[in-house]
Amino acid sequence: MKIGLALGSGASRGWAHIGVIQALEELGIHIDIVAGSSIGAYVGAAYASGKLEELSVWVKSLTEWQVFALMGVGFYRGGLVSGLKVFKALEDNFAFKDFNDLQKPFATVATDLYSGREVDFLRGSVIEAVRASCAIPGLFPPVCVDNRWLVDGGVVNPVPVNLCRALGADIVFAINLSADFRPQSLLQNQLEHEKNQQKNSDFFKRSQAQIQSWFKKSGDKEELDQTPAEQNEQGEINILQQVNAGEELKGNVNPSPNALPAPSILNAMSGSLDILQARVTRSRLAGDPPDILIEPQLRDFGMMEFYRAAELIEEGRNSVTRIADQIKYQLRLPS
Repeated sequence: MKIGLALGSGASRGWAHIGVIQALEELGIHIDIVAGSSIGAYVGAAYASGKLEELSVWVKSLTEWQVFALMGVGFYRGGLVSGLKVFKALEDNFAFKDFNDLQKPFATVATDLYSGREVDFLRGSVIEAVRASCAIPGLFPPVCVDNRWLVDGGVVNPVPVNLCRALGADIVFAINLSADFRPQSLLQNQLEHEKNQQKNSDFFKRSQAQIQSWFKKSGDKEELDQTPAEQNEQGEINILQQVNAGEELKGNVNPSPNALPAPSILNAMSGSLDILQARVTRSRLAGDPPDILIEPQLRDFGMMEFYRAAELIEEGRNSVTRIADQIKYQLRLPS
């Protein structure tokens, strides 16, 4: 009996996958097949390479400013961050370069930006496949692979149960990181969700302040003395400030005094992606249900809080502990 593990999308919340995998292995469950979408592809590639523990140690050591430096916050064609250092770290330390070198069968998924089709990766460059799967729209630039522009796999297949089955899994565990983003949950916890979205905006505000401190000239250097590159950098800083500002709505929209604060562009983008992935996840899981569904409780974690890895890994462990008896029963493991 082959057991497959489908690791879902969810940006920083994906570090919870590490705790889930560790807890499953401690129950005596041997994972034979791995498939991942977006951050699930990143963690899945490390796991299929036999380097999950090294990844766990690294992510738990990250501070907020280290995350900012790794992301490469700025303006790039198609995204707010480059992410080059993130994927360089994966290539150098946590994953083999080719699918044929992996210790477990592994697959990941991306989305063709122009056709809207699901693009599955089962061979070739692991790093290229993971980069494409992680290309969150608006945040990371799209990735060109075989003359196709690809974005985040979570747009079409946030929890790739089908890939596990295609690779021969008899039993599939699915990790859904969007369980807290169902419409009924948002209605009951509106203030918590608003606070969570504000974290994303705050992250980029702090990043903007850091950029300004890096490029601040001693003695108020005149703009005419700046090189074209310096002027361009300052222009990016000014645009980033505008993008991240939650300005008052104008024109035909006239919010009442009781309305929630107007969202910034970043909040609108991340909030919309949360809703999109939650709805697509429910639809995909209904059409191709896993044998065992694991849903960490991650409402308190923002999409850019990669520096909270220790907490996220612990919640991943807790999500397995809560249903350990069910898992043992379904797999006929000793209690």
